[in-house]
Amino acid sequence: MNRMTQNLIQAPVHAAAGAVTYSRLVTLLLLCLLQAGNASAGGVRTGNQYVLEPSLSGEEREFQAADDRTLGYIAYTAPGADTALVYLHGIESHAGWFAQAATRLQAQGYDVFCLDRRGSGINRENRGFVSGHVDRYQTLLDDIHTFIAPLRERYRRVILTGLSWGGKLATAHALAYPDDADALVLITPGLRALVDVSLPTKLKVVLFAQLFPESQIASPIAPEMFTTTPRYLEYIENDPLRLTHATARFYWQSNRLDKYIENNINRLDTPLLLFLAGRDRIIDNAGVVGLLQQAALQEIEIIDYPDQTHSVQFDDPAMLVQDMDHWLRQTANQESSP
Repeated sequence: MNRMTQNLIQAPVHAAAGAVTYSRLVTLLLLCLLQAGNASAGGVRTGNQYVLEPSLSGEEREFQAADDRTLGYIAYTAPGADTALVYLHGIESHAGWFAQAATRLQAQGYDVFCLDRRGSGINRENRGFVSGHVDRYQTLLDDIHTFIAPLRERYRRVILTGLSWGGKLATAHALAYPDDADALVLITPGLRALVDVSLPTKLKVVLFAQLFPESQIASPIAPEMFTTTPRYLEYIENDPLRLTHATARFYWQSNRLDKYIENNINRLDTPLLLFLAGRDRIIDNAGVVGLLQQAALQEIEIIDYPDQTHSVQFDDPAMLVQDMDHWLRQTANQESSP
C-alpha cells in the first residue's frame, strides 16, 4: 500500500520531471531554431561591421578628412608589409563585402585598408553623415587622397582597388591624383552599366538634386544581380548596412563623375588590372573595355571569369586573390628590374 502510494506519489513527480525535461528540450530546440535563423541571416555584427562570420572582421580605425570630418575604415594588416591596398566599395555595399578577399590578401603579406565612403558602411548617421549622400564627388576623391598621402611615405607601393561603383571612383581618383597610386585594380567596375534608373527617376534626380538634395531614391539593383550563391545572397538581403537608397544629389554627382571620366580617360596611364565577370547583369563589359581602350595605357591586363556573376569577391575570393597577387608581384618585379 505504501509502495503503491509511493509509486502513485512518485508518478506525478516523474511526470513533472519529464515535463521539465521536455520543456528544456523545447527551449533548446527553440534556441537552436533561433540561432539557425540568425545564422541564415547570412552575417554577424562585430563592432560597427557586418561580415559573413566573426573571423572576417578587421580592425576599425579612423582618419581625419581634409574638412576635419572623422571617417572610419577597416584595416587588415600583415607583419612587414611593404605594399598597401586601398579598397573602395560599390554603391550599395561597404568594407564587409570584401572581407573574404581582404583576409586572404592579408595572409599573402599585404596591408589592406577598406574605406567606407561618406554616407556608407560605418560612416553613416553614427558619424553625422546622411545615408547615401554626398554633395560633391570631389569630396570623395579628396577623402581618398587624404588617406593615401601618409601611406606614400610608409609603403614601397600603394595599390588602389575599386569594385563596381568603387571602380568608377578609383578610376576618377587616378585621373585627379595620378601620383597617389602605383597601380589600379578594377573589379567589375561601374564605368559602363547595364542597369539604370527609369527616365522618370532621372528627371526626379535632376530636379531634386537642387531642390531636395537629401531626398532618398531607390537603387535599381536587385540582390540577385550581385550573386546567385544562396549564402551570399542571404548575407546581402539581410545586411543592415547595405544601401538600398541613395540621395538625389548622390545620383546627380555620380552622373557628373561619369562625364569627368569620359572627358579625361585619355590621360589615364596608371598600370591597370581589370577583372570582368561573364554573367554580370550590372556592368556592360564591352562598354568598360571600350572606354579603357581610350586611355593612355600601353597595356591593360584583363582577367575574365566567364561563369561568375558581378560580385566575384563572394563567388570565388580565393581565385580573385590568387590572380591579384600574381599580377601585383609580376608588376612589382618589372618596376624593380633595371
